[in-house]
Amino acid sequence: MSVNLPPAGPSAPRTRFDANAAWKSAAGVIRANRQILLVMAGLFFLLPQLAVDFILPEPAPGLEGEAAGEAVLAIYASWWPLILLGFVAQGAGLLAIIALIAGRGRPSVRESIAAGLKALPTMIAAQLVVGAGVGLGMLLILLPFAAIGGEAMTGLALIPALALAMWIYARTMLIAPIVAAGGVRNPFEAILASWRTTNGNASRLLLFFVLLLLATTVIYLVATSVPAALLAVVGGPRAGAITVALLGSLVAAAFSLLTAAVLTAAWRQLAPPPQARP
Repeated sequence: MSVNLPPAGPSAPRTRFDANAAWKSAAGVIRANRQILLVMAGLFFLLPQLAVDFILPEPAPGLEGEAAGEAVLAIYASWWPLILLGFVAQGAGLLAIIALIAGRGRPSVRESIAAGLKALPTMIAAQLVVGAGVGLGMLLILLPFAAIGGEAMTGLALIPALALAMWIYARTMLIAPIVAAGGVRNPFEAILASWRTTNGNASRLLLFFVLLLLATTVIYLVATSVPAALLAVVGGPRAGAITVALLGSLVAAAFSLLTAAVLTAAWRQLAPPPQARP
């Protein structure tokens, strides 16, 4: 079974990211193929998130401040394989959905999942390289300020350091569709391809995804806080915690699905036509 794609638009590559067109394309793909995509989102996004939420133990009640932070870190240190497995499953699902939406030859669901798994090592390697580059860049900004003025200057230097990190991530955010739908298997080539594709559009892409994240955060807070408070009154704190986990996982899964569709739409807008791609 393959998905139904909206028209790809003119063959000439666009030089300016159109957020409205990307949103309409992503919404159209999800609406036209909602049964397939919802099943894949449930399998790769919802179930791993629920598994992590329900299996991970909660910190002991009554802890505050530094003690609460140490308790959370201890839980993560003990359960990191489960957390890592959840991230890997969600990453594979993101790539599989992108491959299903825009993969070459209109792949089936099975072929899309296989393509996502094949692209996963490249995606992980590319993200590790990007993360290392971001960390090094931030360190090079923070260290001189720390040497000059201590904590006060270091805090001030966080502004340009975070701006650099956001800019780099904006330039590399199309790695996922490049490896999943574009078939690139070299992580460095994927990074360079994303860098070229987002040239001149990083600020617009970043603003669009920041707004999308903010909207999702508001929806998450509204969808979890009110029902959780009501059920906590009726069934106790445990019922409220379960409600937060269930509804929060649903919102997170929807956001991941929408992210996959929007990333694909942005890549289809900005990438050069097949005959011009390196």
